[in-house]
Amino acid sequence: MSFKSTVFIVLLSLLVFMGCSRDEGQSSSNNCGKVTNVTFQTNPSSVVLNFGAGGNANSFKIEYGVTGFAQGSGKLVTTSNTFIEIVDLSPSTTYDFYITGICSSSESSAPYKLSSVTTQQSNCKGTTTAQFYQYDPSQMIMQIAYSGGSFSYHEVEFGPTGFSIGSGIRIKGGTAENNMYFNSLELNKTYDFYVRTFCLAGDANAFRKFTYTATPTCPKPFNLNSYIISGSCNVGMGATRGFSWSSYGSPQSYTVSIVQGVTDPPGAQTFTTSNTSIAISNMYCNWKAFYVKANCSNGTGGEWAGPFIF
Repeated sequence: MSFKSTVFIVLLSLLVFMGCSRDEGQSSSNNCGKVTNVTFQTNPSSVVLNFGAGGNANSFKIEYGVTGFAQGSGKLVTTSNTFIEIVDLSPSTTYDFYITGICSSSESSAPYKLSSVTTQQSNCKGTTTAQFYQYDPSQMIMQIAYSGGSFSYHEVEFGPTGFSIGSGIRIKGGTAENNMYFNSLELNKTYDFYVRTFCLAGDANAFRKFTYTATPTCPKPFNLNSYIISGSCNVGMGATRGFSWSSYGSPQSYTVSIVQGVTDPPGAQTFTTSNTSIAISNMYCNWKAFYVKANCSNGTGGEWAGPFIF
């Protein structure tokens, strides 16, 4: 073998050795370990994932979608816990999950793929609806209804409009209660509310999204009533009649309007009171119904309630 051939072989060996050493160094420098020991529990509209952290990971990214979805096109959620409930799923549907450990802004693990997880069939098939009432700057009332009959409880996740479900504040309502209360929402700020109903433990219908801007309104009175206190409505012998109603919040006053025809609009004959009742004397037979509305301290007036026919 010539001297030139020997030198060429030595140089080629060095290049191969250096290339192998560089690859091993890059591989070993990634100390972000893949998650391990992944387990799951299915419900009709959610899947609970539990897993081991792997090496050096401080948070985890979960991408998910219907089985067969292309990675990169699914829904994403990030958590710092080694367990998470993915909640916006459909019953009797099969999903894939990719779980990636995140060690730093530039270093993450290889994804762990959990394939073909099928949610359970749901018996909670009614529709959940929500209405919003805010009669006090510091409290909003959400009134929830479920069309499917009896239920166990309602659950709400909320946050600033546009937030990703799973990253908001989640609260659970009382057993078989339809009202939920939200205190100290930032005034004039818009929020998204995801609402669902649990018929039984682990069996909920799908979340429905509602949007609400925290703005107090003047309450509309309800439970209107009228009754004779004394006398009668005969001409020349006027009766004293009582009027009462219920109201949310603390309006500054109420305006009562009595009308002669049951189809007449309110406003002709009015009285003002700071109470939720009033007594009016000299009531004759030509008065047939009454309306009432609230007047709030910010100068706004509420919607007329009525007519109550007497």
